[in-house]
Amino acid sequence: MTVTTPVTLALAALLMTAGTGHAQKTDPRATQVPVQAQNGSTSDPVDRLLSPTDAATPAVPAVNDGEAYHRADDAQQDPAELRTTRALNDEIASRNQLAENQERADREAYELERARYQATVDQATRDRLAYEEAARQAEAARRQWELDRDAAERARGQYAADLLACRAGDRSRCGSPK
Repeated sequence: MTVTTPVTLALAALLMTAGTGHAQKTDPRATQVPVQAQNGSTSDPVDRLLSPTDAATPAVPAVNDGEAYHRADDAQQDPAELRTTRALNDEIASRNQLAENQERADREAYELERARYQATVDQATRDRLAYEEAARQAEAARRQWELDRDAAERARGQYAADLLACRAGDRSRCGSPK
């Protein structure tokens, strides 16, 4: 599709340009055939290429009876037509090359942008995982701190109760703190 699309577009643009220019010059209300067309001499290059060069020899209708196309030698072809054909082919080839270059550049830009996007996604994933790990560690540290605090509060409460009991005369609860 890469090669056929520019060729098709080039030919369509050439035909549209030829048709558009003629349509803009012609009064749409006119019903007569222009004098140029009646004389057979047209100023449109496409019409000149498509019209028979010799009006005396009638054009033989193309018959497809299964025979293959055989290109005539360059010496047998009209030099002006060969130049025009070469110029058109060169133009088509250059447009195809430009289209291929543009497609290649677009593909490279896409791949570069896709790689940048993937790097951003990967970094965001790493950041999210690091944040979640830090949050888990913070939650575990908070729970451990609460357990330690509760144990310290129980130990302080036990010590205060032992101290009061010791002062009240319960010698079994008097002793060196553990």
